[in-house]
Amino acid sequence: MLREMLAGILGGTLSGISPGIHVNTLAAFLSSVGVDGNLLLFSMGLTHTFLDVIPSAFFGVPDEGTSLSVLPAHRLVLEGRAMEVVRIALWASFLSVLMAAPLMTLYLFLAPLYRPDFGRLLVLLLALTLILTERGWRKLFALFVFLLSGILGIFAFRLSLSQPYYHLFAGLFGLPVLIVALGSKNPRLNPGDGGIKMSIKSFIGFSFLGTLLGMVASLVPAFTASQAALLGSFFSQDERSFLTIVFSVNTANFLFSFANFLATGRIRNGIVALMTPIGEEALRFYLLAAFFVSMVVLAYGEALADIILSIVSQMPYRTLNIAVVLFLLVLSYFFDGFFGLLVLTGATLIGLLAVNLGVKRTSCMGVLMLSIIIE
Repeated sequence: MLREMLAGILGGTLSGISPGIHVNTLAAFLSSVGVDGNLLLFSMGLTHTFLDVIPSAFFGVPDEGTSLSVLPAHRLVLEGRAMEVVRIALWASFLSVLMAAPLMTLYLFLAPLYRPDFGRLLVLLLALTLILTERGWRKLFALFVFLLSGILGIFAFRLSLSQPYYHLFAGLFGLPVLIVALGSKNPRLNPGDGGIKMSIKSFIGFSFLGTLLGMVASLVPAFTASQAALLGSFFSQDERSFLTIVFSVNTANFLFSFANFLATGRIRNGIVALMTPIGEEALRFYLLAAFFVSMVVLAYGEALADIILSIVSQMPYRTLNIAVVLFLLVLSYFFDGFFGLLVLTGATLIGLLAVNLGVKRTSCMGVLMLSIIIE
């Protein structure tokens, strides 16, 4: 049991700190070679939600759950607050684990009541809010970007790609950040003192909001963690509160998706699809396991991020960005060949278009939302 958890923590750490490697991809690979087990996969997935801040903040390469955090995290990193971003992620995720436990009774009551029409309506209202909150003519620009990304998403999911989310999210949210950074001066990535510049009350409050949104996202298959974070952005006050919501959503969504799987058999994320059904009576044990994993990751998370940052800060930033861009292109081809590169290129062009039109990059979330609304 302990060996499984530690192996899962190691796997989640490797996927969490690696640009472009999602935990679902690593878990699928390990399962294909006979390395699996519910506890191992659970520990791996949970650890990943704590540490995926590192590539999204230090390199600009997001996965589905943290794609919206890239720019806010980058702003703080470039202000010399890199370790603050890491600490926000670690503690927001930890608080989400603590807050999820007492909500589980309510959740297990609600999970069987879900109906698909509710999810479609929720996503439609979120899309309208997203577009109408832009100013003036930018509403039309946001609609244009929303539709373009949505059409791309529809085509991408019909190509039978092995990793469609990788190509779409790396292109829409990751590569544009890296490409724009190529023309900037060489910044020095300072770790800072790591102190979180938020009151404890605010931090707990925004983490609780993120936990609730993560719970909703796990109930509604049409409502992803990124969309839940997008909804949370309307309540956030600045980069720090937004990041607190994002990372709480990410961890809570994983925990509640696992609970949904135990209670109903429904699959709400990729790593759960590799698990064996065991019944909701096992949930109490897994919540204890979640607490143990969280404490372990908290113990080494900041030190690991500090080591990675010290290595990254010694490299020319432009060279580092070029290396990451090339790595993402190679990975895209490795996953899905020419069609993977085609989707990645299209997504990158749309992400750059959003930047040039001056609309919020959240408009690119049409990549998931449009197909849900029209189908």
